[in-house]
Formats: sequence, structure tokens, C-alpha cells
Amino acid sequence: MIKDKYKSILVKMGIILIVVLILMIYFFYEPVRSVVNLILISFIIAYAIKPLRNYLCDKFKISKRISSLIIILLSLGIFTTIIYFIVPTIIYESGNFGVMLDNIELYLMNMANKFNLSDLSLFETAYIQINEKMNLFLASLSGNLIDNIASILENLVGFAIVPVVAYYFLADGELIYNKMLLIFPTDKRILIRKINSNIDKVLSRYIVSQLLLSAIIGILTFIMLLVLGIKLPLILAILNAIANIIPYFGPIIGGAPIVFIALLQSPTKAILALIGAFLIQQIEGDLLAPKITGVCINFHPIIIIILLILGGKIGGVAGMILAVPILVIVKVIYDDINYYLF
Repeated sequence: MIKDKYKSILVKMGIILIVVLILMIYFFYEPVRSVVNLILISFIIAYAIKPLRNYLCDKFKISKRISSLIIILLSLGIFTTIIYFIVPTIIYESGNFGVMLDNIELYLMNMANKFNLSDLSLFETAYIQINEKMNLFLASLSGNLIDNIASILENLVGFAIVPVVAYYFLADGELIYNKMLLIFPTDKRILIRKINSNIDKVLSRYIVSQLLLSAIIGILTFIMLLVLGIKLPLILAILNAIANIIPYFGPIIGGAPIVFIALLQSPTKAILALIGAFLIQQIEGDLLAPKITGVCINFHPIIIIILLILGGKIGGVAGMILAVPILVIVKVIYDDINYYLF
């Protein structure tokens, strides 16, 4: 009895030590972190579109490799089409940025005169400061143009690997999994299969539900922006949909660009956009999320917030998106080992 107790403690300490070691390597060694992030993103994409692959396999009686290739090519086609329409719009609207700032100044001056405000220095100072900061920002972008282009190309090369890795996860996922099982002793493979099955259930439910919620948020945001006549509706809707994957911080990250672009058109539109974004988040939080997500994860908000901050510091937006799925995997592994072994 005492030996079993000590054995349990040693195994738990060993698991914690291994997890801490893996996290330290991930956090402090950038090349490893970059590779792991790309693999995780590929894994999540493969997980999200796996139901479509299964549907094609069952409906048309084709192999996993062919159905996986079809889905990846369709996804790339959709992504390329979106980029094709978004980039020219961004370039065009960036040329009107100065005009938009002048419109804000004119609006503020008109409001000050309307309410008989004799001292306009506050408005003038605020506008001058905003204008100076934007000029410095644009000058910095142009000054570091070569570095920025090199960084973008480097990221594009990295993300070009994602669809390839996602394809192999889709086409050969079970083969990869069976090969990895050979690493473990025979008597532990049943446990590994149980853990993998539980991870698959929880993680797939979480990923699919989050993607569905994000799609709904994106559609509602797009409709709201069209109704309000705010520029860049497709881009802002996509950004808000992606940001919505991040708990707690997502609405702020996705809503800030919407309000900012609306403010460049008119403060009235900015207020309406803020109200609209708030209502959409209320619909998502109170009506949609409980029905779609259910009880996928059960963590205290403080734990998730701390993890999101760490993820943001380490991997930026990608780190924040991956933080919760990683936490889900770690929790399932810990709970299953604790249940089956002890």
C-alpha cells in the first residue's frame, strides 16, 4: 500500500517534470516554438475539416488521400480568393487614410461649434497628437519596408507548409498514430488509445464548436457593417470571426479595428458599430455558445486569462488561439492518467 502510494507520487512528479521541461523548451527556444506552432495549426485545421473528409469518403466512396486532397485544394482556393479581394481593398483604402483623419477633425470642430465650446484647444491638441502618431507609424513602415517584406515572405514560406502538413494529418493520421503507438510498451498501448479517444472527443467538439461560433459571428458582423455602411466589411468581419476564437480578449481584439475604421468615417458610426459589436457578443455569449459549445471545457476564468496572456507574450495572436486547445489536451491527459493508473 505504501509502495503504491510512493509510486503514484513519483509518477505524478515525473509527469509534471516532463510537462515543465517540454514547456520550457517551447517557451525559450524560438525555432522549436515556430515549428511546433505550425504543426499545431496544421493539426487544428485537419481536425476541423476531418468531418468533411469523412463525408466525402462515405458519400462518394473515395479514399482518404483523394478526399483529403480535394478538401485541402478547395480550402486553398477559398483562401486565395479572399486574399485576392482583400489586398486591393486595403491598398486602396490606405490611400484615403489622410482624408479620413481630416473628416474626424472637421466633425470635432463642428461639434464644438454646435455646443458653443469656446476653447477648442482640446480638440486641436488631440487631433495633432493622433496625426503625428499616425505619420510616425507610416514613416516607420516605409523606413523598414525591406525588413517588413522579408518578414512577410518568411512567414508566407512557413505558412505554406501548413496545408501540406494538414493534408498528411488528414490522409495518414491513423497511420501516424499507429506508428507512434509502437514507441510505448505493449501493456500501455490500451491506456494510450483510451487517452487519445478522450482527447479526440473533447478537442474535436471544442474546435468544431468554436469554428461554428466564429463563422456565425463573422456573418453577423458582416451584415452589421453593410447596414451601417462601414468600409472594409469583409476584412473586418473575418478579423472579428478569427479573434472570436480567443476567449475573453477576442471581442476586444476583433471589435477595436471595427470601431477605429468606423471612427475614420464618422464618430456616429463608431458609436453604432460599438453598440452593434456589443449586441453580437451578447447574442453569442448568452444564446449561441451555451447551445453550440455545451460543457466542452471547465476551467476557472483566471486560469484561462493567465494562459492567454502567456500565449500572447510567447506566440502573439497564434499563441492565444492555441492556448486553450493545449490546455484541453494537457487536462485530458492528466485526468485520464490519474483515473486509469491511480
